[in-house]
Amino acid sequence: MAEVDIYKHEPWDLSDKAKLQTRDQEWYFFSLLDKKYGNGGRMNRATNQGYWKATGKDREVRHNTQLIGMKKTLVFHSGRAPDGMRTNWVMHEYRLVEEELEKIGALQVTDLIN
Repeated sequence: MAEVDIYKHEPWDLSDKAKLQTRDQEWYFFSLLDKKYGNGGRMNRATNQGYWKATGKDREVRHNTQLIGMKKTLVFHSGRAPDGMRTNWVMHEYRLVEEELEKIGALQVTDLIN
């Protein structure tokens, strides 16, 4: 799986960055989260031509009954908030819960779908 700073690229340019090239329009990446402000909790999900906007609530990812992570769904909007135009680009962002992160020091996994 490729490690890519997905917020430095537009979603339509990311297919070239995937290690596994298939006809599917779905790619997987490891990516570090970029905080909008150094000491804040908000993430910077803006690209040069748009931004990723979260939709719905984060969902739990479990193994058997143990909570191991969370899944967030984001949709790409072209332009700048709040006037951005929604596109068909969808991203599923997976992150480990703090307990699991401490165990292995892992990166976030991102699943990008067009």
